[in-house]
Amino acid sequence: SSLHSQTTDFGFFCLFSLLKMVEPLVYDPENVFKKIIEGKIPSYKIFETEDVLAILDAFPTTPGHALLIPKASGYAAVEDMPAELAGKVFAQLPRLAKAVRAATGAEGVNILINNGAAAGQVVFHLHIHVVPRVTEDKLLRLPPSGGMIAPDAAKALLALMHPHV
Repeated sequence: SSLHSQTTDFGFFCLFSLLKMVEPLVYDPENVFKKIIEGKIPSYKIFETEDVLAILDAFPTTPGHALLIPKASGYAAVEDMPAELAGKVFAQLPRLAKAVRAATGAEGVNILINNGAAAGQVVFHLHIHVVPRVTEDKLLRLPPSGGMIAPDAAKALLALMHPHV
């Protein structure tokens, strides 16, 4: 059946994942966000704290597209960051999302991180996008979910995740 085939395919995926090591993302010490934080490149600052800088994206997807950038350097991806520092960064996310929504009149916002080139990351300094959205903006939306995960597939994935949490 198709469910069995999906579970078997997922099982092979899990086995393959066990065999290959996940390479950490390499931080780019010359990245544009580090230069913005250091004041070497201008930006349109929304707000700043000891730990973060919130700016308008220089190449916005929609008007009001903003970025929340940790000031700490050396972190290309969210999983590289210590939990305490991540907490300080993410604590500022509601503040930025509220400001973006209020200023743009957006019906909603997408909050996303592109972790790694395969996910669309271009600048290898962690940053969080806050993209204002309206119903008719024609931007990408996540496709509908596939079917419910099969119990065997869930168990296999959990077995791979648990050693890393």
